[in-house]
Amino acid sequence: MPSRLSQATEMARESPTGIDILVVGAGLGGLFAAIELYRQGHNVRIIESKPKIEGFGLSDLPPPTPQTPNCDINEAVSGDFVGIAPSATKQFKKWPGMMETYLNIVYRPCMSMFKHDGELLGGPFSIKEGVDDLPTPVSRPKLIGALYEYSTSLGISVTFGKRVVDYYEILEANKAGAITDSGERFEADLVIAADGVGSLSWKAVSGEINKPKGSGFSVYRVAYSSKTAFENPLVNKTFALQDEGDDVCHLYLGKNSHGIVLVSPEITTWMFTHKDEGTSAESWNRRFDAEEVIKGLDKSVKWDESLLAVMSQTPPKSVVDYKLMWRNPNRKWASDGGLILQLGDSAHSFLPTSANGATQAMEDGISIAACLKLAGRNNIALATRIHTALRLQHERFERVACAQRSGFKNREKWHHTDFEEAKRHPEKLTMQVGRWINLHDPEEYVYSNYRKCLNHVVSSAPFQNTNIPPGYTYEPWTIDELLKAADEERETVDAGDWS
Repeated sequence: MPSRLSQATEMARESPTGIDILVVGAGLGGLFAAIELYRQGHNVRIIESKPKIEGFGLSDLPPPTPQTPNCDINEAVSGDFVGIAPSATKQFKKWPGMMETYLNIVYRPCMSMFKHDGELLGGPFSIKEGVDDLPTPVSRPKLIGALYEYSTSLGISVTFGKRVVDYYEILEANKAGAITDSGERFEADLVIAADGVGSLSWKAVSGEINKPKGSGFSVYRVAYSSKTAFENPLVNKTFALQDEGDDVCHLYLGKNSHGIVLVSPEITTWMFTHKDEGTSAESWNRRFDAEEVIKGLDKSVKWDESLLAVMSQTPPKSVVDYKLMWRNPNRKWASDGGLILQLGDSAHSFLPTSANGATQAMEDGISIAACLKLAGRNNIALATRIHTALRLQHERFERVACAQRSGFKNREKWHHTDFEEAKRHPEKLTMQVGRWINLHDPEEYVYSNYRKCLNHVVSSAPFQNTNIPPGYTYEPWTIDELLKAADEERETVDAGDWS
């Protein structure tokens, strides 16, 4: 019986297009896009700045049981968990073996919501059943590991230690390229910049950086072995796992802060969003001791001892204090020549409370792969224009901007909680990820709208987006407007059905 990932070679690949594509960045967005590009018949390779993949492979994670959590994960890992909507994960059904792999590594959280001092507000609510129909959290490093193993099993080349410092186009040769810090050049028919918020692709795409604005918040985040967590008696009691049961998720709400703990048999993750005191950075590289985090908590707020116990078990120098930055919606994701394309965070970054950053990056990959297939090798620039029209001028820009806005709404809901109302209606505290996101099919959207969008791009024919919240008409907004509303504790209310 072949392993699930070895089934990758059985993928039904579309006819070869002859399009050579370079993907810069081997994160979730880059790896996912590379596999979709391969499936659609394109030639693809990846370069990555890090010396090795940041996820751990499935071969390192033998099947655990609640009694014997995985003992091979002894140290904290880079990353925690991400929420991904079915609009992206449904694509795994087209990758032989991948949906089974995904369902094997996904969390099945049973969520309870608490006031900061441990008073129960609601729950537990389980989403164990129907996990393929709802946005679901999954360990970031485990999913990256799975995508990396899947891509390499397809023969996709991934080269590490190549930090890109510049991008360029040679339009007369119909080529684009990336230059590394050592001066090495990589060229292709199309270069996709999937290298995150620090991408230098803006030089070639817009000519100006989309300057970030501090949100006033940062988030402590870490994941480590549940074996280590369960060595604490209080953690072992509060977050006890049952045979074949749900994973345990606790949400703790305070004034302008919230904490999340997610415990599975293998991995314990905690995140704590708080007011930025100037010590954070938009980087995974600076690490702190959990003891420093606990000492720095607001002394006027009593935090539940179970949350503090999970923090206290964290391995030394492993907590990241990640600065949460806002960026205004970006209207330009492709270079003027159309041969350099931004994808994921390099084009549109999200707050964690959106539960949407990974989803939208993966939707980007689905969309561009399909557009290139329909356009063909002689029309690459046209394909990127249609992709960015479907995903930016119309479907992508408005859809992504709405998703970014929903992340702000979720954060404000948690940071200004009416606890009495929450006890009466705890379901209102759950993170809002609308059906307009979950039920979307990005590939089908391209196939259904490609010709209409082509006419729009070529001859300015009318084209109306249909994939934002029903009843909502997009209105431009800025970060400053949302931050002002937050400072004044005004609820951000929009027309339409965002549920």
